[in-house]
Amino acid sequence: MPENDCTGITPVQEQKLKIAVENTCELCHDYHPESFLEIHLISRRLYKEMKRDPSTRILIVCPFCHNHIHDLPVSIGKQRAIIKGRSFFIRRDLRRIMGYQPKPYQAPDDINLYVIYEEYFGRCPPGSYRMGG
Repeated sequence: MPENDCTGITPVQEQKLKIAVENTCELCHDYHPESFLEIHLISRRLYKEMKRDPSTRILIVCPFCHNHIHDLPVSIGKQRAIIKGRSFFIRRDLRRIMGYQPKPYQAPDDINLYVIYEEYFGRCPPGSYRMGG
């Protein structure tokens, strides 16, 4: 099995990550055998949100694309664009595999209905919602 950049990912997690992307390289979109794919770790120095969700820090790529990422190099912005292009189901599966738990929603303590109403309807032109037109 090829060596990956990611420390802290178990072999079982690595296998599940590759299956979650259907053994497809996320850069060239070619199908490869599971043992051929590698996991690339994106530097999180520039993006704070990557600290919260570990699935936004990894790409599953073939060795050719992995070398391409490091040798050219491919910018972090382009790597992030690939991650943002993932389908909902792949994102969901990767988060489950990595053990990501989003923070639960907490409603604000002070609820002022007038402010909420004005924030929602205040941007609309007159007559669109308020007058029923």
